Amino acid sequence: MIIPSSLTQIPLFYYFAALCALLVVSNIRFVMGRHVRAQFAFSALFQLLLIAIIGAMILWNGSYTVLGLIAVSQFSLYFALIFTIGTLLVNILGYSRDAHYSSFAVLSSFALMGMYLVAFSNSLVSIFIGLELMSIPTIFAILLSKKFAIESGVKLFILASLAIALFAFAMVLVYGAAGSVALSNPAVVGSLMLIALALMIAALGFEAALFPFNLWVPDVYQGSTTYVTAMIGGINKKVGFLALIEVLFLLFFSYKTTFVPILYVIAIATMFYGNLAALAQKNVKRLLAYSSIAQAGYILIGIVVATTYSLGAAFFQIFAHMLMFIGALGVVLFMESKNKNEINEYIGLHKESSIAAFCLAIILLSFIGIPLTIGFIGKFLLFSSAVYGGLLPLALIGIINSIISVYYYFKIIAAMYTNKVGAVHMKMSGNVLFVVVLCTLAILAIGIYPNILIGLVTSAAKILG
Repeated sequence: MIIPSSLTQIPLFYYFAALCALLVVSNIRFVMGRHVRAQFAFSALFQLLLIAIIGAMILWNGSYTVLGLIAVSQFSLYFALIFTIGTLLVNILGYSRDAHYSSFAVLSSFALMGMYLVAFSNSLVSIFIGLELMSIPTIFAILLSKKFAIESGVKLFILASLAIALFAFAMVLVYGAAGSVALSNPAVVGSLMLIALALMIAALGFEAALFPFNLWVPDVYQGSTTYVTAMIGGINKKVGFLALIEVLFLLFFSYKTTFVPILYVIAIATMFYGNLAALAQKNVKRLLAYSSIAQAGYILIGIVVATTYSLGAAFFQIFAHMLMFIGALGVVLFMESKNKNEINEYIGLHKESSIAAFCLAIILLSFIGIPLTIGFIGKFLLFSSAVYGGLLPLALIGIINSIISVYYYFKIIAAMYTNKVGAVHMKMSGNVLFVVVLCTLAILAIGIYPNILIGLVTSAAKILG
């Protein structure tokens, strides 16, 4: 064993691991002392440092394994980066000087460790543990702030239990067929591997909210505290996509001709289900829940095409949707604080809070895919990858679904910019305003100049071949 002679000889990953430990330990320490402001400051500081270290590792551009268990690459680092950014935004969104935030900070830090475990995974076992470490704290986070959120917590518990049970069964079958659970494509063909593939798609379909495994997802989103919903829809479901990509392209890639037709049908069904169900919604949070299901269908296009370009497009859209969803939920959180939940209660918002109306309008236009927004770049990359990959019908179906979504997104925008008699100015809290404005600026900035993010996702996608 070589002992480094100086701190500069220690790989950055070990500093990263030390910061992860500090984040968790400090949150546990502060929650016992109830020093919420200090806890938030330390938690935000550690997450910013994690973002900086991950960024440095990306620039260093190295690929290696740690103890044979952790795989560090541009692919894993990209997802670790966006999960850290998302967790930081959600913590800022949920910050308040009470015990609920203090407990949420602890739970979200544990969930982030689970996300990291999935991102840096080198085997099915670490994916399994990572998904569990993410799901269990999320369920408790749902139950923290609302006594009437028990139904949402129980429903998420059932969905997570089904997902993890199917995943565990599939993992056993893979071990039985290949003699290993490592994420490497085995030279084994047989019925056990086919059954394992089907179970994996079902298990991770629950995690990523794909049709028909998303039955209770809108109920969970609507019944949860809004910043917890932002974490579930903005980050957790993206971890499900990450696990699906790892399993399909690192373990089952030789079965590409089998899983691509299956996911083709699921992608179409997910897009139509999410968009058509959203048309009938009156509650804004529930509408955004169905919208996120439709967005999952768009992301799945990149996986179906299964090229380096299409996977990069999927990675881009994963980050894009995270920003859009968290930003939109920030405005929803603000409106809920004023007891406004329905679309018709958003009437006249431009008079009551011009910044909230403007930011939400930009975010919704990005959901649609209007030019000069990150959503336009994401959809353009996805649909063009389908065309270049010989799947023109899938691209056309995606475009049709985008047109369908215009109706319900513009319904909210029209309500916000409809004049209202007796409108009273409403002030947004500083932390919510910060998140909403930051997400809006990022949506516009990346939409206008997407080259840096495209470069990152291209480097990440190349790792998968």
